[in-house]
Amino acid sequence: MINPIDSEEKILKRIRRTRILRRIIKVFFMSVIVVWGIVSLFPMYWMFVTSFTYIGPSFTMRDIKWFPNPPTLQNYKDFMQLEAPWWIEKRPWQRWFLNSLLVALIPTLSNLIFDSMAGYSLAKLRFPGRNTLFWLIIITMMIPEFVPLIPLYKMMYDFNWINTYWALLFPGFAGVGGVFLFKQSIQTLPSSLIDAARIDGASEFKIFWKIVLPLSKPILALMGIVGFVGGWNSFFWPYLVTNSSEMFTIQVGLTGMMGAGAFGIPPGVEAYGEIFAGAVLAAIPVIVIFFAFQKYFVKGITVGAFKG
Repeated sequence: MINPIDSEEKILKRIRRTRILRRIIKVFFMSVIVVWGIVSLFPMYWMFVTSFTYIGPSFTMRDIKWFPNPPTLQNYKDFMQLEAPWWIEKRPWQRWFLNSLLVALIPTLSNLIFDSMAGYSLAKLRFPGRNTLFWLIIITMMIPEFVPLIPLYKMMYDFNWINTYWALLFPGFAGVGGVFLFKQSIQTLPSSLIDAARIDGASEFKIFWKIVLPLSKPILALMGIVGFVGGWNSFFWPYLVTNSSEMFTIQVGLTGMMGAGAFGIPPGVEAYGEIFAGAVLAAIPVIVIFFAFQKYFVKGITVGAFKG
């Protein structure tokens, strides 16, 4: 005969073992996440610390330190050339930041406007060929990013736009990825709300501006952050279509500082301290933008992104 007390003790033991096993698994995964976070953030921490550390003409492993000892702002002064003599070629670092801001901001705003309109049309309007157009957009997304670079560069050359703001800005005015995400997100909005606005006599633009956009803040924030960060960090295309330091973005300018004799740097000297200082300044806008819109960014990833 089975003793009820023994049976209850076995159940309690199983519950305890299950709880212990879950805690072990939780601690394991938390440890993996913490280690992954440390490994991911270490290059940024090292860049930040090194920007406040004096570095000589050469850079070796001995220059890597956990804490700046003693801390100095000399790298930032050298990057901005605040103490440079008048005969040395000055780097236009203010222009680099301005160009990066334009490349990140203007195409992002353009994408938000045109992609949201196209997404609304594909999600809520009925017209012939709508599904065919949507699938063409999907197919276009499968083309690798580097495939259209040669014809796009040829177009910039034929238009005489090389080393101009048109070459930097025009190719990013619209993108099919944003159309897809906006369509998927707007499609989740209740059609009854839009139909009611139409019955009340509201135009399609008014419906889009007064109803659809306010309800699409998460996807707007997601596309805004992704577009701004992508434009700010873009390197290859600005490097390809610019050939004067005044047209460089901050990413291209920092890379140009690694050349021999560039911007007043003596040949054979690598200005790693100045480069690290410039990299820290270049990272600040991205960090501020991300944390300012973080809650919308998380919502934008989950709302409507995978719904048909």
